[in-house]
Amino acid sequence: MSSGPQLRTVVADTSALVSLAVPRADATYNTDNKPDPLQYLLTSCEVSVPPEVVSELTDIAQYQDVHGEAATNVLAANAHYSVIDPYQESDAPDSRPTLGLDDGETDGIILANALDVDGFLTDEFGGNNFALVHAALRGPRIVPTPRLICDYARGGHMTHNEARALIKSISPPRSWDNSPYVAQLLSFLK
Repeated sequence: MSSGPQLRTVVADTSALVSLAVPRADATYNTDNKPDPLQYLLTSCEVSVPPEVVSELTDIAQYQDVHGEAATNVLAANAHYSVIDPYQESDAPDSRPTLGLDDGETDGIILANALDVDGFLTDEFGGNNFALVHAALRGPRIVPTPRLICDYARGGHMTHNEARALIKSISPPRSWDNSPYVAQLLSFLK
């Protein structure tokens, strides 16, 4: 598994941010003495999101579950990411195109292309949506959330065991348990 070039700039979609914030929202995972992947992302990269992602996070934060708490944690960290309207960028369309994805993902892709960031962070790693995201990105690489965690381990920012524990903590609430992609990544961490 190659980690590729280091991510210095990234646009993140809603699902990826929620996934990375699940460990802090999970009462069984202690981010005081274990890696916090959201904190690491927000302190190691210049992170940008479109306003639609903030809107989606605000909607999710209303739920009284791990997803709601995770979204609340992402919103509370707003000093560590920039909110940029992709349609105000010079290299962007005037309005949202139809890509077959939700609005947050679509706006994130438009923003990633306009800013020419290193990567687009997403939870889209299965099914047809991965192909849609990949096809719509013009320069940034697609970075699935579980792959980012594996790359943190490969880069020495956490141990392989810590990365496995993170993925296993995130998997149940994010429905990663039966994903062949996640299973393959976990096998690399053995």
